[in-house]
Amino acid sequence: MTSKLKKILLIGNSTEIKILIELMSDSYDFIQANSTDELLQNWNSIFKEVNAVIMDSEQATLNNYTFLKQSVQNGRFAFIPLLIIAGSPQNDAELKCLDYNAVDFITMPFQKVTVKNRIENAIHIKDSASFYEIERMLKELPSNIYLKDANGRYIFATHYWHHLDHSSDPDWTIRGKTDLDIRKDRENAKIAMEKDMEVVRTGKGDNYIIEINVDNIQEYFEVFKEPIKDQNGNITGIIGLLNNVTEHERLKRQLKNAAIIDGLTGLYNRKEIQNRIDDAVEGYRKNGGIFSVIMLDIDNFKHVNDCYGHQQGDVVIVTLSDILKNNQPSFKGKFSAGRWGGEEFMLLLHDTEITAAAYIAEFLRQCFANTAFPNMRSQTISLGVTQVKPDDTSDSLCIRVDGGLYQAKKTGKNRVCIV
Repeated sequence: MTSKLKKILLIGNSTEIKILIELMSDSYDFIQANSTDELLQNWNSIFKEVNAVIMDSEQATLNNYTFLKQSVQNGRFAFIPLLIIAGSPQNDAELKCLDYNAVDFITMPFQKVTVKNRIENAIHIKDSASFYEIERMLKELPSNIYLKDANGRYIFATHYWHHLDHSSDPDWTIRGKTDLDIRKDRENAKIAMEKDMEVVRTGKGDNYIIEINVDNIQEYFEVFKEPIKDQNGNITGIIGLLNNVTEHERLKRQLKNAAIIDGLTGLYNRKEIQNRIDDAVEGYRKNGGIFSVIMLDIDNFKHVNDCYGHQQGDVVIVTLSDILKNNQPSFKGKFSAGRWGGEEFMLLLHDTEITAAAYIAEFLRQCFANTAFPNMRSQTISLGVTQVKPDDTSDSLCIRVDGGLYQAKKTGKNRVCIV
């Protein structure tokens, strides 16, 4: 199959132009404009097709380089190489064409190999210049656009972000380095490399969000990766896009938290802690294991509101909530705490049998009883504790632990009752 010839635009009608067409017609597909005026009439349709432009020096220098000057102003040859047919050696007027974006000269007598070499070199040079020009322009965008080879080595990246080593060095370059070479966060670097190799292996793009915590800055980035293929379908690299979506992701997480977190206490709301108990019961039925629950209530809370006001009542609730949150690490995160309603709280204790659950309940009871409240007497809580049983449903478990709390209240308050 015959390969498609590159299109070359010739401007002028000189003898040299005619000789060039005759000599190189088997190597290039020529489009001819007899003058710059004729060219400008058809420029919008022509420029999309051509790989290079060749002008005779008469057209190039006409009217004090008017066409070339206009071309510089409107960027006409920003991405298309312009060559001038000139004498050998070039005179001063011809050399001045280099000031107006001409990249090379073709001189008589024409040698086919030499002419083709100059044209191809001009195309290559301009293509390379266009690559770096595009890279420079892309830096103006907030997104990081990057290119990697098939081994995950960077060819270029439009932005160097703060979580790279050496990114503050003006002479440092990302070219030739992998994420493992340059990223401060090693875990995310490893993930990035693994996903790169997956794209290369499968030929399928990927899209995901990563969380980065570097230099005491929490950020979220959305990553897009697509394979680059040559004309034969072989994967030669990866092109990627990195968007900072920190504000969007924080807002999304805030909205998610708002749906499951109690606004006053910062603990799970009733719906969420109920869902977690439901899941625990379902998991227990399928996989066995063990867990317990604690239900607790602030004693005489109505008296607090009546005597000290609802604002002070909120202080008591928040203080108890803080005790629950602050002591979760002490028990290696064994319990999830939620506000069941009003002054009532529910704790789900993971992988915990009833003896250990009772110990945790007693510990929390003592912590709260020993907490001082300004301008108010000490407060207490009552707690019910139970362990999941083989025939339990979520409802039966919650009813039983509520019964344990009732017994603690009925028998004197400020105590733990196991049921």
